[in-house]
Amino acid sequence: MELNDWNDAERRAERAAELFEQRKWSEALRELQFAVTVNPYNAAWLFNLGLTLDELGRGAEAVKAYRQALELEPEDTATLQRLGAALQRLGQPGNALECFERLAAAHPDLEPAYCPQIACHVELGDHERAEECFYLARQLVEHCPACYFHIGCSLLARGNWDRAIYCFRQTYELQPLHPQVAMKLAEAYRRKGEPERARRWYLARLRQAPLDTAALLELARLLIEMGRLDDAAERIASAAQISPQDPGVHFARGLLLLRRGLHADAIDALQRVLHLDPTYPAAHLRLGEIRLAMRQVIEARTHLRSEVLRQPQDPQTLKDLANLLIDTGETRSAVACLRRLTAMRPDDVHAWQNLAVALLLRGQLEDGMAACRRALDIHPGYPPVVFNLGLALAQAGRFNEAARLVASVRAGAPHHADLDLLALRIRVLRWRARLARLFERLLGLR
Repeated sequence: MELNDWNDAERRAERAAELFEQRKWSEALRELQFAVTVNPYNAAWLFNLGLTLDELGRGAEAVKAYRQALELEPEDTATLQRLGAALQRLGQPGNALECFERLAAAHPDLEPAYCPQIACHVELGDHERAEECFYLARQLVEHCPACYFHIGCSLLARGNWDRAIYCFRQTYELQPLHPQVAMKLAEAYRRKGEPERARRWYLARLRQAPLDTAALLELARLLIEMGRLDDAAERIASAAQISPQDPGVHFARGLLLLRRGLHADAIDALQRVLHLDPTYPAAHLRLGEIRLAMRQVIEARTHLRSEVLRQPQDPQTLKDLANLLIDTGETRSAVACLRRLTAMRPDDVHAWQNLAVALLLRGQLEDGMAACRRALDIHPGYPPVVFNLGLALAQAGRFNEAARLVASVRAGAPHHADLDLLALRIRVLRWRARLARLFERLLGLR
């Protein structure tokens, strides 16, 4: 390699930096590619190459450049941060976490080493470690909007609505223009059962970004849930003007048509969704719901099984899917969905209650009763669970246990109609068992 080539590489690397500042990334990329070809041992140039590729949306190539830079300078702070962030964007939280852990080991007093770890742990479902990293980060920077946001996502995933809302509000106060926090606040209020507050936060996001189709469509879905169908139709039409081929537009239209009872039109809209994106979340679920409403059980099962194979992660989708699977007699798949849901939401009494029902329908009395008891640990005396547990105990011939359960709950709710019905059912089952034993003895005497 001649000296002129080295000098030319230096000049072109400097020129690349100028072009990068001017946001002329394609031109900057050409200059940097020449420079690193001449000198592949300059870590700064490789880092800048990664930055440029990142800006061009070429994440996998950016990761390669950052890794090459790290081979030359293994503990460089900026490179570890950028590599970790690039891996996160590529959906590789485990690999990203390794980068941030290396950064924390090399620089234990650096808050940005801990903040992104929270997001990685949330994506990996390790919420306990997410909280640990949150408190480590707060020891270095007490009020970081990103830390509050990430831990808010963890709390939202676990169904801790109030704490999630608190954290998202902290993010909003610290960084009002955060691009995702208004949507997360809307989601949290929606899941908590406060649709009007959720609606206001979707509108807040649309004031920030009027062309955000995701916000328009989520608002439309909320309005459908609220029964404001004409308003929902307007939002869907707005989203369709912005992005007519977005499968989410057709999905929202399908939900609207379903709510209006137009089953054939809803099926057409949802089939269009699957044509555009065969893996679109909950499309098969809603088609299954429609087919079941039309008493087309075989077709409903086909769609529901397709949704199961997609392995949904959204808690509400899992809950709705499990209920429909139970209605179509697919209790084995329902149990699988509900076990996944209870693992995600271990404190969700309704998830444990539904799991108990699915298990009892399958004749798995002991497992069903265990799920009932777990639900009662969360919500003592919850009548639907008490009823199911008492009935299961009676069916298992454990009548005294069933009677004690009724008596213990009745002490706190003496006039509850369900308890009276349960007590009657237990007495009937006890007498039926006694009569069966009596007939067995009589037949034995003969």
